[in-house]
Amino acid sequence: MTMAGPGRSELSNDGLGGELPKPAAAARTGFGRLTVALSIVGTVLIIIMAIAVNADIIGRDFFNHPMAGVTEFLGLSIVAVVFLQMANTAREGRHINNDLIIAAVSRRNPRLAKLFYALFELIAAALFALIVWFVWPNFIDNYRGGYFKGTTGYVEIPLWPFIGIVLIGAAAAAIQHLLLAGRELRAALGK
Repeated sequence: MTMAGPGRSELSNDGLGGELPKPAAAARTGFGRLTVALSIVGTVLIIIMAIAVNADIIGRDFFNHPMAGVTEFLGLSIVAVVFLQMANTAREGRHINNDLIIAAVSRRNPRLAKLFYALFELIAAALFALIVWFVWPNFIDNYRGGYFKGTTGYVEIPLWPFIGIVLIGAAAAAIQHLLLAGRELRAALGK
C-alpha cells in the first residue's frame, strides 16, 4: 500500500506531466483555496472536539457533572470533519491506495496506467455526486423540519448544519476528482 501521491508521481516522471500539486501550490487556484479552507475548518473542528472531550472529562471526574451534548456533538462532527477534508486530501494526493497492479501496468504502458487513474477519478467523482444527490432531500427535510440530535429542552443540536457540511464536502470532492480525471486524461493523451 502506498500513498496516492508518491505512487502517481513515480508514474508521472515519465515525461507525460501530470505531477500532483505540492501542498503549498495546491491553493494557487480559487478552487484550491476553497479546498484548503474547507480542510482548515475541519482541522479547527477537530480542535473544538478535543476541547469538548477534555471539558467533558474534567466535568465528569472533578465536578461529577459531565457536559451535556458532547457525545451527540462528536458523533455529528466526525462525519463533518471527514467531508470537510476530503477534497483537499484528494487534491494533495494523500488518499491511501494499493497500486501494486497499476504499478506493473505503468512499467509496461504508462499511458494506459494514466487512463486507469482517470477512470478511478471519474468513478470517485460519480460516487461523491451520488452522495450529493441522495443527501440533498435529507438536508431540505432537516432544515425545514428543525430536526435535532439530543434531548428536547436539554440539548438540541440541529442536524441541518452537519448535513450541509456533508453536501458541501461531497460536492467539492466530486469537482476535485473531475479535475484530477482531466489531468490524468491529458497526461494519457500526451497533452
